[in-house]
Amino acid sequence: MKKITKSLPVVLLLLWDWLSVYFAVTAGFRLRFGMSQYALRLIPDFYLDNQFLFILLCYFVYVFLNILFDGYAGILKRAGIGDLLRGLGSVMCYAVALICFDRLLQLGLPIEVIIITSLLLFLFWSAGRMSVRVYHSFRARLNRMRYRKEMKRVLIYGAGELGSYLIHKLRSSPDDRMVPVALLDDNSDLWGKKLEGVPVIGGRQTLETALKERSIDEVLVSMTHADRALLREVVTICRKKGCSVRRFGTLDDMGQENLGRISITPIDLRELLGRSVVELDMDKVRSFVSGQTVLVTGGVGSIGSEISRQLLRFGAGKVILFDIHENGLFAFDNELKKTYSPDRYELIVGSVRDKLRLKEIFDRYHPSIVFHAAAHKHVPMMELNPREAIKNNVMGTANVAQAAIIGKAKKFILISTDKAVNPTNIMGASKRIAELIIQMMDPMSDTSFAAVRFGNVLGSNGSVVPFFQKQIESGGPVTVTHPDMKRYFMTIPEAAQLVLEAGAMADGGEIFVLDMGEPVKIYDLACDMIRLSGYEPEVDIPIQFIGLRPGEKLFEEISLKDEDVTKTSNNKIFICKPIENDPTLLCKRIKALEEQAVEGSELDMFDKVKDLVPTFDHNGKEENGKEDKAI
Repeated sequence: MKKITKSLPVVLLLLWDWLSVYFAVTAGFRLRFGMSQYALRLIPDFYLDNQFLFILLCYFVYVFLNILFDGYAGILKRAGIGDLLRGLGSVMCYAVALICFDRLLQLGLPIEVIIITSLLLFLFWSAGRMSVRVYHSFRARLNRMRYRKEMKRVLIYGAGELGSYLIHKLRSSPDDRMVPVALLDDNSDLWGKKLEGVPVIGGRQTLETALKERSIDEVLVSMTHADRALLREVVTICRKKGCSVRRFGTLDDMGQENLGRISITPIDLRELLGRSVVELDMDKVRSFVSGQTVLVTGGVGSIGSEISRQLLRFGAGKVILFDIHENGLFAFDNELKKTYSPDRYELIVGSVRDKLRLKEIFDRYHPSIVFHAAAHKHVPMMELNPREAIKNNVMGTANVAQAAIIGKAKKFILISTDKAVNPTNIMGASKRIAELIIQMMDPMSDTSFAAVRFGNVLGSNGSVVPFFQKQIESGGPVTVTHPDMKRYFMTIPEAAQLVLEAGAMADGGEIFVLDMGEPVKIYDLACDMIRLSGYEPEVDIPIQFIGLRPGEKLFEEISLKDEDVTKTSNNKIFICKPIENDPTLLCKRIKALEEQAVEGSELDMFDKVKDLVPTFDHNGKEENGKEDKAI
């Protein structure tokens, strides 16, 4: 049924073109030779004797040229100048084709008949195509008049190509009950002019006045690239005035002509954070993972699952997803099997603490690449359970690394964290020790070991964003630990891309970090989220400061003081060269730490951690938490 509906416009156009050719050819002869009985004797015999065949020939030539000029591929309700030019081109070629037939076959066809027929065909062609647009435009106008009281008054921010397209869509779509009443643009050359009949009344300084004077219900930001400061300002002003804000801001939106309704989405929190996504060297990543068997520990976590998706997308031969959470594996399987063949991935339940299980996996699948994302990562929870942090993050890492060496894996990439730098909590300290382990093992084996440090990941399990969202939904208060607390943020896809490219460029022993831009105040983040939810901070939703949690510091850091930071081929990715350590002493201290984590006292365990990580300050004093601007 859908195929029939889809092909119906083309069938109707073919029928219309047959009628057009018939009337154009007939009228061409009649207008050239006249309408009297005497005039009939002047018409060439070939036409009188073969009228139907001649018209049929003209029709096939005309249809062929229309197909050649995409005359049947246009979207009728959006027919414009481009469509008219294509129609003119097909008609001109039609005239040339008739002249060539006439000369070859010596038909004696008068040139006047060809000209008249071609002119009429162009008129019929234009009428057939443009009438659909006129109909939709007229229907939209009737609907706007009918629903005049229900129509939203819209202000569009951005008077460029997207703004023009948006105006057209709003006017032509009967279902989107919005009427554009004004435009804003930061380009002062456009002020006082009109776009599609809509006035450009000023820039961002005019926004607040325009909302009030023109009774604006909604602001649509129509920009491909809107900076963080602008979006923040627009959202703040609009929320104060009780006006909603949405975004129509990518060139992809312009490819949705045939979807009926216009694609307008709420402003994403990530846009307010101003994070630009790392550009991935796709060829390098594809050549790195293509056809390879890849093991991802913590494969259904926020980072591990995204790494797995991208591995499959870039052509990995088989992806082994290893995780202790069977429910997560079940849910992820339901997602993956919609897109990928079951032989492209394997779901395995198990723990990185289980050496025998790891050996089993390496013996069976022989993965050539390992992405180690399995870890306990929640700072307050690990402060309550410090032994588990060591058992999972340190001993688990050692287990996977040893299995990778025995299994002759080519590369091993550890997922680390910025909390590993000058740690004030056991989670961060355990991840720093994990970095030391892989740097120790790198020169001792044929496997290339490297690590990637992340900041905070938007939308990951346990991140501040979903936590704040739940608090806002329940009416507040939104709890912030300290008014000056700052964190670096990145998106989940961005983190996964960093891991993949790091794996591709790793030679062994490196720690990769990302240029994460400026850190974001958690208080400002909370305010932005409240405004995006339609409320005003401290008015509708209170913000409460609850003090630093155990192990937290005000500012996270990216690199250690003694680490040599250098650039890579990707200007967003940097390498921290390893700090020299005595491998014998390091191995001895790690073994002592593991013994204390299993059987010893927690106090002695913390002493062993301090031996391995001299910068570990478990008191969490903020004097050590200075902002790092090394990158």
